[in-house]
Amino acid sequence: MKDKQQIRTEIRAVLAAMDPARAARSASEATSRLIAQREFTDARSVMIFIPSPGEIDARQIARAAWSAGKRVAVPKIRAPGVMDAIEIHSLETDLAPGTMNIMEPVGNNLQVLGELDLIVAPAMAFDRRGNRLGRGGGYYDRFIDEHSGSLIFGLGFSEQLLDELPIEPHDRPVNLIATNNELLRLPRNVNR
Repeated sequence: MKDKQQIRTEIRAVLAAMDPARAARSASEATSRLIAQREFTDARSVMIFIPSPGEIDARQIARAAWSAGKRVAVPKIRAPGVMDAIEIHSLETDLAPGTMNIMEPVGNNLQVLGELDLIVAPAMAFDRRGNRLGRGGGYYDRFIDEHSGSLIFGLGFSEQLLDELPIEPHDRPVNLIATNNELLRLPRNVNR
């Protein structure tokens, strides 16, 4: 089996080569698939991620959540390896480049949204058992540990869904995965 760094390198190359119009269509298909699920419909609070270059665009989920009266949060880096879920009300005015040049909440009235019904998690890759491979900083693994009562919904392109990933004890799985081609429902705490 390939190691994590080899997989990250290969997935980055695949995503970088993706046609922008196809990537936008695929992102819309994947986010629409997630929004159509009862887990999203039933959630009162949702945390999404703001895409970095090469990541699937999850902002459609925030718009759907607001339309349904849900609270929306996005990550903000608090310290190395640690992030908080900060409530936002606008994708246009509540975000600016932050740590590692990732779009983060800004302003003096930042409010941590402690209870999250649904966390939409990005990844470099997922596997069919629900394992996720992040960028290597462990931010989401630690965050998922802190929010054990939340449902974790992985979101990615079909090219990011592999048969198997190498996992380590600190890696945290997701409960569902939505791609542009399919939805996977996985048992809770599959690797714990």
